[in-house]
Amino acid sequence: MSEQTQEIRTPFHEFEAGFNIIIDLITPGTRVLDLGCGSGTLLARLRDEKDVEGCGVELDQEKVMRCTERGIRVMTLDLDHGLEGFPDLSYEYVVLSRTVQQLARPEHLVREMLRVGSKSIIAFPNFGQWKIRLEYLLTGRTPLVRTFPLPWYSSPDIHRITIDDFRHFISDIGGKIEREFFIIKDEPNPSIFLPNLRADWGCVQISAQHSNG
Repeated sequence: MSEQTQEIRTPFHEFEAGFNIIIDLITPGTRVLDLGCGSGTLLARLRDEKDVEGCGVELDQEKVMRCTERGIRVMTLDLDHGLEGFPDLSYEYVVLSRTVQQLARPEHLVREMLRVGSKSIIAFPNFGQWKIRLEYLLTGRTPLVRTFPLPWYSSPDIHRITIDDFRHFISDIGGKIEREFFIIKDEPNPSIFLPNLRADWGCVQISAQHSNG
């Protein structure tokens, strides 16, 4: 149990700066669907700080139990199967934090997010960051860094994407990037020079192209 607890407490899992960005983006009193909600940390903060009506989606049963203990409404659902059963525009916000790179079918899920939510917020680690590029160049091996802390053979991350990758992806599926934030050394910034080269994380608010919100 001690090894498992140590893994959960990595900077990747704590993600306080990312949670702060997401919370700031969300309007008080709205409905929020948090996909891959973990143990419910973000939804608990949104409930306490923004009075949101939150619902989580999580596959790990131990984390589902933690959500229930916190009073968080949670559903068990495999995100690679999409969001079937959720009506169109049934939430003001759909959140996908630190999970898109772990999905087998990210395009399918993000399209579903744009259908279900008026706005979607996606946070992801940036594999284009300069230290990662340098380690790749010098060692010829998949880097181990704060945002990708596990070796390739045991990592849940199956898509190591960059900020520029994500921008093109959203354009390709007909989405619209409304706001972008970047995190460097746990410090959020809405505008930095060369984010694809410098940022550890990207956090993007998107909507469907036809949205007026």
